[in-house]
Amino acid sequence: MADGTPRTPIVTEDAADRLYIIDARNRVERRILLDWIHATCGDREPEWASLSIADGDHALHLDTLKARLAGAPDRPVVPLRVAWRIPHFERDRALKLRHLIFGDPRQPGPLRSQFILWRDRRRAQILVGEAATQAALKTRFLAQTGGGDGGEEGGAEYAGFVARQAGLALDVAERGIRGSRYKVPRFVADGLRTSPKFRAALAELSETLGRPVGDLYREARPLMKEVIARPSALFLDLRAKLDRMMFGGYAPEMEADAAEIAKLRSILREHPTCILFTHKTYIDGATPSRLTYDNDMPMLHLFGGANLDFAVMGEFFRRSGMIFVRRSFQDQPVYKLVLRHYIAWLLAKRFPLSWAFEGTRSRLGKLMPPKYGLMKYVLDAAHATGTRDVHFVPFVTSFDLIRDVEEYAAEQTGRSKKPESLSWFLGYMKSLREPSGRIRLDIGEPVVIDEAPGPEDKRALEKIAFAVAVEANRVTPLTVTSVMCLILLGTAPRGVTATELLATITAVADWARARGIRLSKELESSDDAALSGTVDTLVASGLLRRYEAGSENVYSIDPAKHPMASYYRNIIAHHFLDRAMIELALFELRDADSKDSTAAFWAKVDRLRDLFKFEFFYPPRDEHRAALRAELERIDPVWDRRLASGDRGVAQLIRRCQPLVGHAILLPFAEAYSVVADLAARARPGDEIDEKALETAALVEGKQAYLLRRISSEAAIGKLLFANGVSLMRHMGMAGTATPDSLNARRALLMELRGLANVMESMRLATLALADRLPPSGG
Repeated sequence: MADGTPRTPIVTEDAADRLYIIDARNRVERRILLDWIHATCGDREPEWASLSIADGDHALHLDTLKARLAGAPDRPVVPLRVAWRIPHFERDRALKLRHLIFGDPRQPGPLRSQFILWRDRRRAQILVGEAATQAALKTRFLAQTGGGDGGEEGGAEYAGFVARQAGLALDVAERGIRGSRYKVPRFVADGLRTSPKFRAALAELSETLGRPVGDLYREARPLMKEVIARPSALFLDLRAKLDRMMFGGYAPEMEADAAEIAKLRSILREHPTCILFTHKTYIDGATPSRLTYDNDMPMLHLFGGANLDFAVMGEFFRRSGMIFVRRSFQDQPVYKLVLRHYIAWLLAKRFPLSWAFEGTRSRLGKLMPPKYGLMKYVLDAAHATGTRDVHFVPFVTSFDLIRDVEEYAAEQTGRSKKPESLSWFLGYMKSLREPSGRIRLDIGEPVVIDEAPGPEDKRALEKIAFAVAVEANRVTPLTVTSVMCLILLGTAPRGVTATELLATITAVADWARARGIRLSKELESSDDAALSGTVDTLVASGLLRRYEAGSENVYSIDPAKHPMASYYRNIIAHHFLDRAMIELALFELRDADSKDSTAAFWAKVDRLRDLFKFEFFYPPRDEHRAALRAELERIDPVWDRRLASGDRGVAQLIRRCQPLVGHAILLPFAEAYSVVADLAARARPGDEIDEKALETAALVEGKQAYLLRRISSEAAIGKLLFANGVSLMRHMGMAGTATPDSLNARRALLMELRGLANVMESMRLATLALADRLPPSGG
């Protein structure tokens, strides 16, 4: 057992009939274990073999073990190890400078071990792993490896397998005293090399490439070293300490629901699991690992780009569980094979995986279209190995402030991204010390894959990724930052008084609460002190401006900060999308002469859906219409009769929509697209559209359009926005060679987008008129 008591009681007269495998890193540990064995066996001489199994970086010397394994098949093999207890260390895991200098206190060297024994022998605890007979081990060996290269019982592969099984049994026992957070994979490369499926895959690849299997093995060996993470307890503790340093500018405790944490613990224990997190910043990949570490759950294997494998930090992250993946490896079949089988091995052993399913950080705040690469490899691995019941768990981290947003805003205007390096990393870490508010974690319902689809089933892959994205969007909460940016961008350039701001925040929170949308703690509790604290943080950061010289505080956003504020607004934009479409369609109807208002309304909604299809995730059309009807029902129970009655009913519906949000959600996209359409409409017949050149030209033209106030905000100037505008034109068949017809279509699209912008300007004015009717503070 974990406390040193054997799982099967060892009777003294039977103890000598066992084979003891001693996992000892040095002579002091070997002497402790041998003393225990001799005390257990009495006068009879026991059989034992000493190996340094725990030190997985060195080859094992197996000659003694091979000789010992020639005994009777029914003889039990008992693994032993010393677990060094450090007072209070397991409780608070307080790593200190001396631990970095002298090494992991749980793995002391011989001198340090002897010193510990002199002070207190009770700190050397004997671990007895689960025993197994040699016959059972041989059966397990044949089942897992197919007998290895030679299949001989007394060979090196069999002895190595027995040693690894002993190490795994001891790891299980040690987790009983250390905790589940230290569950790490062991002997991965050996497990892959001896796997029949891996060998068969290499043999098949050998035939395909026309290369000898031996050459492929030699090529695979360094690739395993590159791909396979080598986590250890010390580096997991160091990584946890680094995570806490990364979050130094945030409140010490992350907000998370206890019931969601308990459910995640159960999923990780019982199912092969992948935690897929939304990617807003470099550090949001650390929030799932921090959550699992702090709550004593198994460590996550986090996938990271090879660009992060630099200098000292690359080795540090590899030793704390990160798997570095090359950005492109389509023409590297051996690398692909090694990665696939490594993933399959981790899934089979219940080691959870984690990655950003968007592939890269979102530069606009909205959830980006998922990248399929890693998900496809996980599903292919599950399909190839028959792994069932894979759970994909969406994980959303919400920050009051994100340090990367200023970088994103600059990138969208055309500035090049700085390459990652050690000096860059140190500078980034320094920036994280600035006060940044709170962090909230939200865990979605898992998307469960009972049986993985085949490698060629692209449709199934897309549906799974879409389901994860929809669930991630569902559990994304409204935060004070995102709601304030939504409100202030909607009224800009006019500011908002404290009274107006509080009234609008309350209205938005009530609206969200009625629809089951999650709220951050400050919004949910209506805690004025907490709300004020967050606002103070946003003002101190420069994101918000507060004018305090007048009779009432006035809040606004500097026009130069609109691109940054739009990022936070976009994080929650999907929650308001249905409402925005309804409002915009109603305002378009208000000024139109339509005989059938209901049909015209749904036609306008369908058109909006098509115009912004490259910005948002939509459910199927029928489901989307049902959601829109439900929203209309909340706005007005008799909406259908009002809509059918014509202009007067439309005006009544608009009054019931206050405060309006549609212009705050959709205006930047319409304005950005209009810049692209304007440039494309200036072409001459026969001109070819160079899409990249068009996007670059739009950056210059967009700045001019803002100065001329043809667009209302610099938030509409951005490379990704313009790229989506080009995608829309391509989707509509307007991006090819210019012809008279296509030029007319481009001009029509330009007029349509400018018309939408004008309608949204009237929506903004209606919102301001409502604000002007609010009583002043104290009135």
